[in-house]
Amino acid sequence: MSRIRADQLVNRTALGAPTFPNGAVVTGVATATTFSGNLSGNATGLTGSPNISVGTITATGNVSVGGTLTYQDVENVDSVGLITARSGVDFNGLLRESVNIISGKLSDNTDINLDNGMVHYFTTTETTTSTPNIRTATGINTDMAIGDTISVTIITTAAAAGYSAQLTIDSLATTEQWVGGSAPSTGGSSGLDMYSYQIIKTADATFTVIGNLTNAA
Repeated sequence: MSRIRADQLVNRTALGAPTFPNGAVVTGVATATTFSGNLSGNATGLTGSPNISVGTITATGNVSVGGTLTYQDVENVDSVGLITARSGVDFNGLLRESVNIISGKLSDNTDINLDNGMVHYFTTTETTTSTPNIRTATGINTDMAIGDTISVTIITTAAAAGYSAQLTIDSLATTEQWVGGSAPSTGGSSGLDMYSYQIIKTADATFTVIGNLTNAA
């Protein structure tokens, strides 16, 4: 095997780089300040924090993203966590939300678990006052960051004696501010009563709640 020992390789005029018309085989590490040409094959052994631009990524295993994943023109999203959308979320042309339908009345089912949805509909006519408790399995205070807000809707089958003048969050009392200036003192005489709550977390275990009651008969 022939061996060439040299500190520099240049072309015949010593003004440029030599050419390798039949290719070059490097069995060690090749170090370059820049690279020009086409590169294909598998990307393996990448270290550090390189920036990589590709056309298509096909993964047969798991893909983990430590930062923010931004994508556009996506037809289907299967998510088990929170989706934050820049504009609207369109499902087959409709913006839909699940309703948790309870064959009972609110006064007998005061725990409003948001893991089951943000809209809860009670189909049995109310008979007495009630205090709904807004909760999740891990706790509203845990699930919400300071500055977050959520909208909760509770629909009851109306009766004058059945109404909600206050609520609790994670079983803790809170003070509501009602549209119109005062809390409800009666329910609707018929139809459906719809309670809409805008809940804003302003500090740890501290919430501003804006409530509104409307009747549809």
